[in-house]
Amino acid sequence: MTGAMMKRLAAVKTTDRPFTLLLQWDGGFEQQADLSGLVTLSRHFAVFADDPDAFAKVGVINWGHGVAWENGLDYSAENLARIADEQAEEDGRALIEDFQKRFKLTNEQVGQALGYKLSQVKNFKSGHTPVSPAVRIAIHTMKQEPTVLYARMRRDPKSAESHKTVRVSSREKSSAL
Repeated sequence: MTGAMMKRLAAVKTTDRPFTLLLQWDGGFEQQADLSGLVTLSRHFAVFADDPDAFAKVGVINWGHGVAWENGLDYSAENLARIADEQAEEDGRALIEDFQKRFKLTNEQVGQALGYKLSQVKNFKSGHTPVSPAVRIAIHTMKQEPTVLYARMRRDPKSAESHKTVRVSSREKSSAL
């Protein structure tokens, strides 16, 4: 979320679930963000593991672009939105279909981007195989940062043959005239 697409928070409060925030965005949309991973893995946010009551002392800062706690820690709205988006329940088939449609990818190209064979992509799309969290993360990342998708793609050698530039020497040009 950058530029015009960046969300702004209208309000924030804790929920009954430990280390979980209810995010109220300026457009009226609500999301929950479970920050347990942040509390567990960040040396800065680990203070909340020892003092969970301090986690509840949170408010919106910087015109909705972040939240801060009374202990001085803060976290950006962009990162909160990313956590909430990653944690949201979604249909894996719809995720792959949207990804494919957005970038106009063939099934083979989806497989190439994700590191899977065509048969596995078809299994994901049919619902025979659930879409794993790793695949969801990869798709979300490529949608947010298309450069990652571009780095994963290789040109099909068959299509490269049809687009080859034919070089003609000056001798061949003059003999053709």
